Amino acid sequence: MPLFDSLEPAIDPNNRITFLLDWELTMKCNLDCTYCGSGLYSGHDNSTKHPALADCIKSLDFMFEYVDLYMRHKPRSIKQVVLNVYGGESLHHPDIVEILSQVRQKHKRYSSEWNLTVTTTTNAIVSEKKIRAIIPFIDEFTMSYHTESTDKQKQQFKDNLLLVAEAGKKQKCVVLMHQESDLFQDACSMIDWLTQHNIKMLPRQLDGNAGIVGERKYTEEKITWFNTLYKSKTFGDKKNILDSTTDQNLTNVGRACCGGRQVCTDQNLKQRNFYVENKFPDWYCSVNHFFLYVKQVNGEIFVNKDCKMNFDGTVGPIGNLSDAETVLSTLSAQLDTNSLPVIQCKKTQCYCGLCAPKSKDLSTYHDIMKKYHNTITTH
Repeated sequence: MPLFDSLEPAIDPNNRITFLLDWELTMKCNLDCTYCGSGLYSGHDNSTKHPALADCIKSLDFMFEYVDLYMRHKPRSIKQVVLNVYGGESLHHPDIVEILSQVRQKHKRYSSEWNLTVTTTTNAIVSEKKIRAIIPFIDEFTMSYHTESTDKQKQQFKDNLLLVAEAGKKQKCVVLMHQESDLFQDACSMIDWLTQHNIKMLPRQLDGNAGIVGERKYTEEKITWFNTLYKSKTFGDKKNILDSTTDQNLTNVGRACCGGRQVCTDQNLKQRNFYVENKFPDWYCSVNHFFLYVKQVNGEIFVNKDCKMNFDGTVGPIGNLSDAETVLSTLSAQLDTNSLPVIQCKKTQCYCGLCAPKSKDLSTYHDIMKKYHNTITTH
């Protein structure tokens, strides 16, 4: 269990807290990485079809209406929304260019109220023609480097990173650090290449999400490598974070924020931690105030793509796109009457959503949330 009682994002002008709309546009993918898993509730499922264009456009309307309800109750300084289009591999959706071209049009009615940043998380293993076609519609690219891809695919990945850099677009490369020695070294070589080309990077441990990707154990040498990395990105006390002799399965130890955001514990804003313990059972969490996950292939709507917590203490969707109006009207009424329930975590580990403000006790949670929400329920 954590040695702290509350957690919230650190104050960082270069990595502001936002509301993340995670839109899983398609489940189809052109890779089949062992750590991703296959199936409807894993990283990809090639047995599914690409969702229809008309349905995707309707989803944009829903997501923007949904997030606008939350934005009405946030301080002006954090009215920042990020739409992350991903999959599977979203760039292989046959209508991806048309879908992306609709995003700004749909946002126009809200543009005076909150800012929108359009991102895509992609393996970037697509044609030069496709990359060039979508560049005008994307504000920032998150490129995921997969060491299990072929040499030809890795070269295509590098070429596309350089195309994005040439276009002057923001990008960061998430380097997935494989536990197998030869692939770990390949990831380190990629880090060297990114450094050489001045491309922002974020090395990331593989999560051993039970039942999907299995256990991922790193050697002592690799744990020492991670410990050096995490200490370098921590501001304040840089004590050792990992024990290389016991912490081989990092999933059981802790995690860094997916976006590389530093976090503070116990409201100590002077200490900014890059890596923290990630077990918060029964903690009160604001994940719904900062995340939404839409699974386009079956229409399910969740507050977050990993935890999938609901307001009633169960794990599951808060609704479906087929009944979007009910989801919107319910949320609107709860926010306007200050009766929105507080999510209490029932998961054993936290992945995406780690940086959402949370606390072991409800009163501290409410105190922290005064900075992020203008009216907070007492429920």
